[in-house]
Amino acid sequence: MTKTYQTKEQVLEKAETILSKSLRGVVSSEVVGAIESQIGVYGMKRKGFLGDLVEKYFFEINPGNISEPDFTIAGVELKTTPLKKHTKNKLVSKERLVFSMINYDTVTNEKWEASSFLKKNKTLLLMFYLWTENQSILDYEFKFVHLLNLLEDISSEDVFQIQKDWEYIVSKIKRGEAHLLSEGDTYYLGACTKAANSRVVRDQPMNRTPAKPRAFSFKQQYINYLIQTKLLGEKTNTDSIFKKQRRIETIEDAIKGKFAPFIGKTDKEILIKLGSTLGKKSKSYKRLIVNQILGVKSTNIEELEKANITPRVVTLESTGTLKESISFPAFDYKDLVNQIWYDDEGETMADFHLQLETKKFLFVIFQKQKDSNEIILRKTMFWNFPMKDIEKAENVWQKTIDCINEGRYDDLPKIKDSSVAHVRPHGKDSTDTIETPQKTHEMKRCFWLNAKYIQQAIENKKDQD
Repeated sequence: MTKTYQTKEQVLEKAETILSKSLRGVVSSEVVGAIESQIGVYGMKRKGFLGDLVEKYFFEINPGNISEPDFTIAGVELKTTPLKKHTKNKLVSKERLVFSMINYDTVTNEKWEASSFLKKNKTLLLMFYLWTENQSILDYEFKFVHLLNLLEDISSEDVFQIQKDWEYIVSKIKRGEAHLLSEGDTYYLGACTKAANSRVVRDQPMNRTPAKPRAFSFKQQYINYLIQTKLLGEKTNTDSIFKKQRRIETIEDAIKGKFAPFIGKTDKEILIKLGSTLGKKSKSYKRLIVNQILGVKSTNIEELEKANITPRVVTLESTGTLKESISFPAFDYKDLVNQIWYDDEGETMADFHLQLETKKFLFVIFQKQKDSNEIILRKTMFWNFPMKDIEKAENVWQKTIDCINEGRYDDLPKIKDSSVAHVRPHGKDSTDTIETPQKTHEMKRCFWLNAKYIQQAIENKKDQD
């Protein structure tokens, strides 16, 4: 018999009874047997499986992918989401928080205030459990439960940004660019891939090009922020670009507004305007100028961390050319060869693929002057890797895998081999090595985006007004 929950409070009261327990500890032995039979059929990797089990056997409601919230009368949507232990036993989110699928055919007719996304997800019951490798889902311990109203329980700045993220995703679909959607397009609310396997595609209404199925999702970094502030009640060890704002703006508009008075000025003129005594010999001189323009003292900026934005100072030569490529974290040879670009579960990606799809850069672009040692602030731009080039990046990744498997480390992709990316050392020096699948040791290496590729992206982006 299906149980009915009339209020949010009833839902939360029931949820709290599973704290510090597992599903095995709150259901009957007969139910445990039924679940173990299902695990035998579906395995451990089926996405959403634990959430379905919690709905059916703990809350005693019928799980279903409907347009209404899971607890229809109470107006609450259930989300079970995993935590993992990080350094010093700190708990962090294991993955993004995935919402409902994006219906390309109908979402283009919606407005934010009356959107199907808000109708279903306005009030969330977040149930966080501790994920442990090779443990049965019956034994995951639930650590926190929390009712979250998306329009009332987070800051007005965050609500505004989430709305703008939703509107950007919808506008891209309206332009017939659903196949070019990327999680890196937006800040807190993303459009993540969601398919049975990498070959599954859907029609889109404004273009004949098929698109990957995608779902709305909160980015992993944003979930970590909610865990820290809402669940643990901790203060973030970050500065905020919004702390002195008089109006609500998007992250992009707020940052561009701070840089606008300094575009076209030399570093000397910028420091005079800021009233700064920063010396040119200071370590990380240009990055410190950027921080002073943003009005922050720390390199940890709340809004950038929540949105997985990496600030990068880019310095063009006086001729406008860029010599420096952009690096990603060093990879582990033995781990890399076991990764899959996009697996059959439809959500796990190779590290490099995930970085390209989810990361956004804030480029602060200076240019050297021909006859002086001064630099000019040319512009700022937000940039993420375009999905139209993802196949080129995959080719570089695949060649890297092949070379490692065959022990051909001198043949790893070079900058001349691809217009997009290459592989080269990324360690302290030649003695900074790591073990290979062949039990030898090689210099640490990483993927790099080619300098010329980034230069073209900068040239193709209109100067800041």
